[in-house]
Amino acid sequence: MSNTSVEMTDVDPDIAKQIAQSQDAQTQAEEEDATHARLQAQFSSDPRIHFSKETGAWHFEADDGREMQWDATKNVWVEVVDEDMLKAQQAAYAVEGVDEETPAAPVLARTNKKRKKEPVDYTSNTDPSAPGPTIKRGKNNKGDKKEDSSAAPRKSKNTAVFVTCLPIDAQADEVAARFGRFGLIMEDDEGKPKVKLYQTEDGRFSGEALVVYYKEESVELAVTLLDDAELRLGEPGTRMKVQRAEYGHKAAEGDAAVENIGQKRSVDKKKATKRIGNMERKLADWNSDDEFGPAGPKINTSRVVVLKYMFTRQELSEDATLLLDLKEDVREECSMLGEVTNVVLYDEEDDGVMTVKFRDPVSAQACILKMNGRYFAGRKITAEFYDGRQKYSKSGHDALDGNADGEDNEQAERKRLDDFAEWLMKEGE
Repeated sequence: MSNTSVEMTDVDPDIAKQIAQSQDAQTQAEEEDATHARLQAQFSSDPRIHFSKETGAWHFEADDGREMQWDATKNVWVEVVDEDMLKAQQAAYAVEGVDEETPAAPVLARTNKKRKKEPVDYTSNTDPSAPGPTIKRGKNNKGDKKEDSSAAPRKSKNTAVFVTCLPIDAQADEVAARFGRFGLIMEDDEGKPKVKLYQTEDGRFSGEALVVYYKEESVELAVTLLDDAELRLGEPGTRMKVQRAEYGHKAAEGDAAVENIGQKRSVDKKKATKRIGNMERKLADWNSDDEFGPAGPKINTSRVVVLKYMFTRQELSEDATLLLDLKEDVREECSMLGEVTNVVLYDEEDDGVMTVKFRDPVSAQACILKMNGRYFAGRKITAEFYDGRQKYSKSGHDALDGNADGEDNEQAERKRLDDFAEWLMKEGE
């Protein structure tokens, strides 16, 4: 009597191996899905956490501004090393005029000493009696000086910004106070901020100004945060345009204030030394009270901004497309300030809460400066940093930032789809 059952020992080894691998892969996929669903339910209520499609992992922003990534194998948060930020930090600490690829002076000295001791190769075509370049101790010879003077001149730093669209009644002190929040403004010999207001031919203020900072880094910060911002907060009619000052600005009017930026001119060395000393002391003591500035301890490194009063729950229930349209509009608007990594709308919050996460803290600060106090759909919205403690609620779930709380969320999502279908039918009629 023949045995009709086939044992695994009778199966071809290659086929058995493929079956085992397929079963293992299926088991692993099921485990990953279960883990993702568990983490999604755990992390969805925290605006600082989002799922990245690029890395396929959960990302979290610590209170000190560090980017953390969830290590699924160790079940811990690990810090993410940002290559762009690393290069920026290296550039920030670089010493001007020093090539970091060049060996240090002691290394060069040892190398030159070894070269001097190398024996002469008399088998070559070089005449050993031919005189070589002479080396003199002390001062360099005139030929060396002449050769050095032919080198390209070092590019001067531009520390000024050019401002337009200022209100006609703007004052220099007012402009200095607004721009002084983002950097230390250079002072003249009398100790006054270097803020020049330009005038028309009949002597009236033209709405244009030049602001000269002490440090070049302040220029980028001012352009990022103040371009298209209000000189007087809460007054839309005072929006300014801010850009880096260029040599050609106001040159047609014969004004050399901007034209000569970066060009050397004769100065009183004694006064200049005293002025630079005063500026250095002010820079060391300067600490912004508005969480802006070069190195104050109050600077907020958070990259998550909370926007409130962006919508009402009634508006969402009446228009099924508002949720997606609003998220898209906010992302587009905030992308002009910096790279946006995530936008979340919390449809169960009565305060109409949305959160926007940027790649860097400077962009988040710019968002608060631009969005806070603006009016949207007749409501005055607020923009503030996420404090790391508040939890917000929303229904539904999706692959990026959704909530996965089980059957209740499935019902909410199903209701949303039904409402959307009903809205489409009404539009068709």
